[in-house]
Parts: sequence; C-alpha cells; structure tokens
Amino acid sequence: MSVKFSEKEIRFLKHMRVGRLATTDSEAIHLVPICPVFDGTVFYMATHAKTRKVRNLRKNNKATLLIDQYSEDWMRHVAAMMTGTVDIIDKGSEFEKAKALLEAKYQQYNELFPIEEGESVIICFKPTKAVTWDYVVGELREPH
Repeated sequence: MSVKFSEKEIRFLKHMRVGRLATTDSEAIHLVPICPVFDGTVFYMATHAKTRKVRNLRKNNKATLLIDQYSEDWMRHVAAMMTGTVDIIDKGSEFEKAKALLEAKYQQYNELFPIEEGESVIICFKPTKAVTWDYVVGELREPH
C-alpha cells in the first residue's frame, strides 16, 4: 500500500532539499540527515555503500522519513512524517534513473560526491503511511 499525496504535498516534498531518515538495528535507532529527491511516489537518496544506515536497512528494510520546514513563526511549520519500506539499489536502470534525478537536484553529486556503482548505493524509500501538517492553512492529515 502506497501513500497518495495531494498535489500541494507533492510540490512541498519535491521542493525540500533536506530530510531525516531513521533506521534501526536490534539495539538502537540511527537518525541521519539526507538529501532526497521525490518522483511523486518514492524517494531516492544516495549514500556510500558501507554506511550504518545501509547496514541497518539490509537487516531491516523498514524506516521513517521526516521532511519538514521550520519557521520562527510556529504557525508556518509544514512537514511530512512517513513510515515505509526501503529497497537498496546498487546497479541497473533504476540506479541510473535515480542517479540522474539526484544529480539534477543536487549539483554536489556532480562535483564533490559522485554517485558511482560499486561505491554508492541508492536508497529507494516507499512510504506506506504518512502524517502531514501545514499550520499555515490549518491542515493535519493522518493515515487512515
């Protein structure tokens, strides 16, 4: 079951440049900042193949992703907190598609941190539940 986001939520999720991904091993939660790209259905994020988050996800493919926008005016907070499953992509056509999306959004992947098969993996996060809120318009949407 995948989450169906509204057009406004999709625009927000495509625009935002930073999020936080939580994974777990048998003992602890591991929470890290990530730079995702959203294709309207799934999120892609690149990382080195040997990171702790990748080790955790190879053992347990469930994760939580938070994308939010902070404001000193607390009535302007906008966020989406999603739980879902992850596929780790290390080669092939989906790797190339996600790599192109990430490089188009983040110039740093072209210049400083190239995404390369064998060294990098792409995490494909598939949201199955979401809670979103937008205090500007007084909206809170919870999973059914």
